[in-house]
Amino acid sequence: MFCDKIANARFEIKVLTVLGLWSPAHNNLTYFGRYYRYYQVILNITLTFIFTLLLWMEIIYSADIDYVFQWMRLAITETCLIVKVLNMWYHSQAANELVQEWDKSDMFALKTIEEEKMWQGAQRSFRKIVLVYSLLSICSVFMALFSVFFMETLALPIPYWMPASWRGSNAWPLFLYEDVVVPFSCLCNTQIELFLCYLMFHFTLCLRMIGMRMERLGDQENDEEITTELGNIIKIHQRVECMAKSCQKIITWPVLAQIVFSSLIICCSIYSIQRISFSENPSNFLGFIQYVTAMALEIFLPCYYANEIIVESENLSNHLYNCDWTGMSLYNRRQIFLYMEHLKHPIALYAGGYFQIGLPVFSKTMNNAYSLLALLANVNEEE
Repeated sequence: MFCDKIANARFEIKVLTVLGLWSPAHNNLTYFGRYYRYYQVILNITLTFIFTLLLWMEIIYSADIDYVFQWMRLAITETCLIVKVLNMWYHSQAANELVQEWDKSDMFALKTIEEEKMWQGAQRSFRKIVLVYSLLSICSVFMALFSVFFMETLALPIPYWMPASWRGSNAWPLFLYEDVVVPFSCLCNTQIELFLCYLMFHFTLCLRMIGMRMERLGDQENDEEITTELGNIIKIHQRVECMAKSCQKIITWPVLAQIVFSSLIICCSIYSIQRISFSENPSNFLGFIQYVTAMALEIFLPCYYANEIIVESENLSNHLYNCDWTGMSLYNRRQIFLYMEHLKHPIALYAGGYFQIGLPVFSKTMNNAYSLLALLANVNEEE
């Protein structure tokens, strides 16, 4: 039974390539590959970098505090996106090497039907998460853009700075520019996030595969085969640990930026929801709700998959203990004991080298968002 181990990664890489976020090194012989660097720079500067600058200029020049809080969330999100884009440009080649090794190396080849079934089932589950998260993000964007039809006066659904002379005469070109920029930024944000999550997800599958092979050690015919198989398992695990360090370099700054600014983004979003009337502009209200949900998922997904790496690493000791080691030779029992001592230190990923990525970080981020919102509400009551 054929199993494409990196099917989801192939899809994500294709989308990232179209969005100008992937390395062109592997495709330089084609016409598109030769000029791809110009394509990705022009595309992202025009649609991401300039739009982010205009958003911040609009916020800086505004004197209305409610207006600032309403749109600061989007400016911070776009700033985090720039960090992710620059990170992908810098680390895409290293990420491609990881994916290619998972695909082509015999070390990570699936050996049994049980391993293939486990892998395919997990890949299907990941595809469902990709679909739900992408649809939720895209729907929030179109809700925000559609809200212009509920406004009493003609205005941009997401305001950004422009010369005063353009505000009346060039409204529709500016609106069309925004109709292109906002969905493009949404796609870039979601696809980078999902690809980084896939890297962590793949490590989880590798650790599950190692655990399954550990439990099958007792099924070997003699001690020599057990010694050989145990050595292969240790080599795979050591390689996974080494690759996890490379993965940490790829994900560390995007995840750090997202976690640091997410509390403020969610706080500003919920504060703005309290100021919006559903009856006056239902599209804008629903767009804010979907945006907050998407932002919460954007923090939750990397924390969840990083936490799964820790959980699967900690479970390896149990898998190794369940391999019927009592009937093995003294040499193999000693090897297993020493290996279990090593397994007491699970694989973990860190954001910027400051804190361990996991579900506790997600909980603290949401608590910080609630604390900021409560503080802001108290300040408004005093005024």
